[in-house]
Amino acid sequence: MLRYTFDESLIDIKEIVNPSDSAFQIVVKSEDMRKRMKQVRTYFDNNKDYTDALFYSHEDGTYEVIVRKDMIDAFLIHAFRFQCLKSLQWD
Repeated sequence: MLRYTFDESLIDIKEIVNPSDSAFQIVVKSEDMRKRMKQVRTYFDNNKDYTDALFYSHEDGTYEVIVRKDMIDAFLIHAFRFQCLKSLQWD
């Protein structure tokens, strides 16, 4: 299992674990971080698996990302890759 940290001045992430997936409620607090989140979304939108991570943008500027259980590590790794997360650690 991966543990992660993030800069609370730039982004806020709440994870809700469900039996078959996890939902991440994300509040972006800077335009630079919004660009980084768009890079994560583009990565998952451009791969051939359309159900691995579903991104929803809300009118208030928040995101909800529903990630299949088997793709949570990949989602977190790519969020780290695009610097949405500060650290990742295997637990």
